[in-house]
Amino acid sequence: NLNLDKKTLVILRWIAIIGQLTSINLVYFYLKLDFPVVIAHVALFLGFLTNLYLQFGIRSSTIKDFYASIFLIYDLLQLTALLYLTGGISNPFSILMIIPTIVSSTFLSMGTTIVLGILTIIFLFSLTIFHFPLPGLHEHSITFPKLYLTVYLIAIVIGLVFLSYFGIRFSGESKRRSDAINTVQQVIAKEYELESLGGQAAAAAHSLGTPLATINVVASELKKELGENHEH
Repeated sequence: NLNLDKKTLVILRWIAIIGQLTSINLVYFYLKLDFPVVIAHVALFLGFLTNLYLQFGIRSSTIKDFYASIFLIYDLLQLTALLYLTGGISNPFSILMIIPTIVSSTFLSMGTTIVLGILTIIFLFSLTIFHFPLPGLHEHSITFPKLYLTVYLIAIVIGLVFLSYFGIRFSGESKRRSDAINTVQQVIAKEYELESLGGQAAAAAHSLGTPLATINVVASELKKELGENHEH
């Protein structure tokens, strides 16, 4: 039953797309480093289309867990493709692979978070083996030692697990606090209703008590008068 606010996801995806587009163009056009830039732009264009659909094609203000996971998995695939074209895990931007899982751990279900986490680890492991050369570095026959890449992979995975666990605990505590606040508000609302009913009952009793007291006085006077007349 967990939902993700559509506006939040749209903004996060626009930030990612703009950042990736800026990085790709700076590396290719400003730094003059060669890599498959056309394929990279195609991947970004597909991400651009999916975010337009998310923003304007979906009318609901919230996205259910399943559909949100689809968009996050696509973002993970897109980033994997871009890293594959630009050096794999040796690319400094590979740390961003953990973001979809962190978003899921904070807003979505634990099942979705586990699936995204497993996919992230698989993609990271694949990128350590299969990738295009890192632009500007491998061209000069410079490569990272396998031990360094292995340790870097382990560090990213540890960060992924740690931040995902923190996100799950944080969201769980936030939900419990929200539930507690809602419960207190319901109790206060019920007490207010009871107090209101009590006031209305007192007002009704007062309204009814005044005529009854008048009737009682009149009845007592009539009884006295009738008693005196009976004696005569």
